[in-house]
Amino acid sequence: MQKLGILVIRGSGKTGFERQKRFIKKVNKRLTKNGINTNQVVYEFIDWYEPMQSQQELLIERMFENKGLKLRSKVLRRLLITNIADLINFGGKPNFPNQIYEHTQSLVYNSISNLQKQLTENAPMIILASSMGTEIINNYIWDRQRSEQNDPKGTTAFERFETLVGLFTFGNNIPIFSPSTKIEDLRPIQFPAQNILPELKNIAIWENYFDKNDPLGYPIKFINKYYDDANVKDIQIAVGNLLSFWNLLSHFGYWTSRKLQKRISDFMMKVMEETS
Repeated sequence: MQKLGILVIRGSGKTGFERQKRFIKKVNKRLTKNGINTNQVVYEFIDWYEPMQSQQELLIERMFENKGLKLRSKVLRRLLITNIADLINFGGKPNFPNQIYEHTQSLVYNSISNLQKQLTENAPMIILASSMGTEIINNYIWDRQRSEQNDPKGTTAFERFETLVGLFTFGNNIPIFSPSTKIEDLRPIQFPAQNILPELKNIAIWENYFDKNDPLGYPIKFINKYYDDANVKDIQIAVGNLLSFWNLLSHFGYWTSRKLQKRISDFMMKVMEETS
């Protein structure tokens, strides 16, 4: 059986993958229960956030330790600097690179390259992306698809996402970045890829999950006619617990959703069966 590659990219906040690894653990439990050898699944986590976090923590430390500053709302200030400000700092629009954008792209490439080394040639790939991670991976795929010849980050079918069979986005930030470009001119990534392997094309899916109470997570088909025509399905879902499902904190509930765990594990099993 051919191994399956799973690329996981999280959003903003304190660096690390505790929530994502708990999510994967429950996905693997479902796979095992259904007779799937989880050794045939390779996971790679994209740590794009650590370099930015180090700079944020330096700023926060200097601000709070300055005895001449009498600032209130420290918790809110930390939240804004370590989460909301990422949307500004990243400045992530394709073809308008900046230092953080380019550095982030390099980190994404390193993870994809590492994942590829653990798989056979043309192995199927599934991406799980949340929050800010949806914008980052969206831009990265766009740049590979629109790159000129001899793209150093797209030398193989795997690196060009021509084996990307499943794209699961949740808590999607893409609409937040949309007004930086003329909205009617925005184009979604091509999914599935034009040169996707024939055996993957018929089962390829892009599902975008959002909670109606999450002001940082959005459907995307409403953006314009191009997104409306895209091969993506917006799916409303309820996430979070009693303290968070009805407010902003619901944005942090996708990685604990049993519905998402079941949907993703079911699709993983389908891909492995179709490509075995």
